[in-house]
Amino acid sequence: MTEELGWDHPIQDIPETGLHVERVASPEEREAIARTLDLIACSSLTARYALHPRGEGHFRLTGTLQAQIEQSCVVTLEPLTNEIAESFSVDYWPETEIPAQEGGVVDVHDEPDLEPIVTGRIKVGRVVFECLAGAIDLFPRKPGVTFEAPEAPSEDSGRSKSGGPFAALARIKNKG
Repeated sequence: MTEELGWDHPIQDIPETGLHVERVASPEEREAIARTLDLIACSSLTARYALHPRGEGHFRLTGTLQAQIEQSCVVTLEPLTNEIAESFSVDYWPETEIPAQEGGVVDVHDEPDLEPIVTGRIKVGRVVFECLAGAIDLFPRKPGVTFEAPEAPSEDSGRSKSGGPFAALARIKNKG
């Protein structure tokens, strides 16, 4: 995955009291997001978040994002605008301390979201991007629009006056 949002923070720049940030995506970042997520446009994206040290080289990221995106209606293909508001919470640990996944069934609701601290940096943009991507309606529909399936063909509609495509074979079989 490319880095649509290169929003990251060196861990040495995060004070003991934490870091509080508001980021607004640039036009270039919004264009990259729209292209990657197959949107008509990403009109706005704002993330408000806090990074707090948790001891032993661990950090917690909590925040919210608000976005306005433009998608195509799956029924009419007309553009429609959707508002997205999501929250996120992720723990960051040094790469070497993240426990290995063990076999078996894992309940994702019981497991904390753990992200690695890579080269001493916390990649907030990746979390914001993934949170946005997960919140997008995969089948957007304009209000009041319903899909009307075409009528099912009747049994006679596929047959010609000669009795259909296999009528000639049936006549040959009956002659023999």
